[in-house]
Amino acid sequence: MQVRLNEPECAALGLFRMALSEATAADRLSAIEVMRHEVVSMGLESFPITEASSPKFVRWAATTAPPRYEAAHAFHQILQRYNSKNERQLNIAEYIGKKVWDSIETGKFQGVQVAGGLLEQTSEYAREMGVRGAKDLDVLRKIWKRYRGVVHLGMTMDYVEEHPETRAHVLHLAERIRLGLSTNCPKGTSVPYVDPQEQISFLYVSDR
Repeated sequence: MQVRLNEPECAALGLFRMALSEATAADRLSAIEVMRHEVVSMGLESFPITEASSPKFVRWAATTAPPRYEAAHAFHQILQRYNSKNERQLNIAEYIGKKVWDSIETGKFQGVQVAGGLLEQTSEYAREMGVRGAKDLDVLRKIWKRYRGVVHLGMTMDYVEEHPETRAHVLHLAERIRLGLSTNCPKGTSVPYVDPQEQISFLYVSDR
């Protein structure tokens, strides 16, 4: 699934990462549309536009107000789920994704669910660091299965934040990571780390 984001939406990628924290692919796509409305609402609040200066824009804002109102209600529900549980689980999945990516980049191509694999390593790390919700292997399997198709966005956002010297566009780098996760396989297998059918691909589209 490909999702196109314009420039204002790219400036609010945290909202779209929050949308990806929803439990199912259908819920994520619905949440992405909610976030689009949220970006518009944020923009409207920052523009001191009057009917005298921009009558067409004011009329458009008025006629599109009902769906934005509904989206605002949905946004608060998404935010509540995000704060109570979903953010923590997405963080864990992104941590696993970083370990997978490191294994690809270093040429180790370690397995995820095999004995001594990346999930076991994550569990051991969680025990050492006291990370809640990441110690049980069955829980980690469920989290990875649920979110593995969307971890590339948050992974890239973290990387860019930690490496401000990079000049790569977040979505361009996220696409590179997405492709890497879905085209590389653990050693001895022909099944990619992430099924491309599970992934959401983000594409930047300029309004200019």
